[in-house]
Amino acid sequence: MAGAGYKLFNTGDVLTAAQVNTYLQEQTVMVFASATARTTALSGVLAEGMMSYLQDTNAVEVYDGSAWVSIGSSGDITGITTGANSGLTGGVTSGTADLKVNFASKGQLAVGTGSGTTGFLNVGTNGYTLVADSAETTGLKWQAPAAASFVGVALYDTNAYQNLANSTNTAVTFNSERFDTDGFHSTTTNTSRITIPSGKGGKYLVTAQTAFDLNATGLREIKLYKNGAQVNRTFTSSAGYQLVTQTYIIDLVATDYIEMFVLQSSGGALDIYKGTTEQTFFQAVYLGA
Repeated sequence: MAGAGYKLFNTGDVLTAAQVNTYLQEQTVMVFASATARTTALSGVLAEGMMSYLQDTNAVEVYDGSAWVSIGSSGDITGITTGANSGLTGGVTSGTADLKVNFASKGQLAVGTGSGTTGFLNVGTNGYTLVADSAETTGLKWQAPAAASFVGVALYDTNAYQNLANSTNTAVTFNSERFDTDGFHSTTTNTSRITIPSGKGGKYLVTAQTAFDLNATGLREIKLYKNGAQVNRTFTSSAGYQLVTQTYIIDLVATDYIEMFVLQSSGGALDIYKGTTEQTFFQAVYLGA
């Protein structure tokens, strides 16, 4: 029967009918005019592993024990070709295909165009970024990065002095701005406040400075307030004129406001120096969200 494998015949061996059927007929490729002719010829002797060639369809088939299965018929794909706008090379009509994207230069990108074709986007200028642009054929383009926009406010006061009561937290007021990019401050209403505008929430570097008048008694302090509550302080003991500076990074959201408060404990009223020389200033610079 088919599947008996190989038999080595020696000189003098008797070749039986069963051996002819098993090793010669059932394990060879039998040729038939059609599947019908094959069915008629093999009726009653079908065995798993039999192979046949059908002349009408040019098909080589093997019997798997229950049905004839094609192993040699041509499939639907007879070759692989690359269209003019496919972006591929390496098409064949026979043999092995080695398809490659046809990049013409270093850094080139293959991009779908939305019309069944492939477009190519050449590498951009050094430092440029890739951005979406529906007006482009590929939907993408290289673009120079936007210059970073400075955001912040710096306040000072043209008055020569501001008088401070003894041991009293006092908000420093400011009637002038060196710059105010986004309306952080008003010179007429709540002039002590820097208020965070809509869309500018994030971390801020806050710097405050003032110069206390001559006095050798008590402490001198700068305090940072957020929404009316103290969040940080810098102080020093007095030894004459005192220049006190504070730097602090704080997280703020829209509508939050910060203020610079000062305190002195000289035992009586004491001035801080302001004026156009900006010995006293208050500023905030946006660092990012």
